[in-house]
Amino acid sequence: MTEAASNAKRKNSFFVRLLKGRRIPLPLHFVLFGLCLCFGGWYSMRGVLATLAVTSGMPGGMRAFLCNEVMAFLLGGVMPFLVYFVVTRFTYRMMLAGGASAPAYQAYAFRTFYALGYLVYGAFSMIYFAVPMLELYGETIIRFIIIGASVALYVLYECKCDMPKSGRAIALYSYGVIFSAVYLVYCIASLLFSIGR
Repeated sequence: MTEAASNAKRKNSFFVRLLKGRRIPLPLHFVLFGLCLCFGGWYSMRGVLATLAVTSGMPGGMRAFLCNEVMAFLLGGVMPFLVYFVVTRFTYRMMLAGGASAPAYQAYAFRTFYALGYLVYGAFSMIYFAVPMLELYGETIIRFIIIGASVALYVLYECKCDMPKSGRAIALYSYGVIFSAVYLVYCIASLLFSIGR
């Protein structure tokens, strides 16, 4: 084995081997994906439900059902999942056209990076309990940066491990432009809603 091949083998970190081997069983992977999205959206959903409880004339029992931490946690993952769903309808096909691996492998890897981004953002959002004024900027700017960075890492992973050189421009375009545009709209809508509260 040449020194270059040996170095390349060493560069395949545990994380890359985990993704390529799809070692986490698919049902568990979906559960972890959902939990990460819920955790990342939990803090902002608490505010949405609190606003709903205060401004709507719903009865007390309905407010108690909707406005609690468990419901905020579960509903917190809905919008991030919708963004994921919309973006991947376009990007997976574009990536296939560029020579990427099968959609199942793409989906597994992208879900992993996207979930890790939301896990990091969820951990960051705990700061809002201590410094609530950061929420206005964090929900828009910091979330966009963290999730954008996780998607950028996914694109780098695809370009390094799965995409032929000829398809790398498509990967950068499909995730760089389409994801950024959709996610930016989502973040701006969150900002406008936060200001409106």
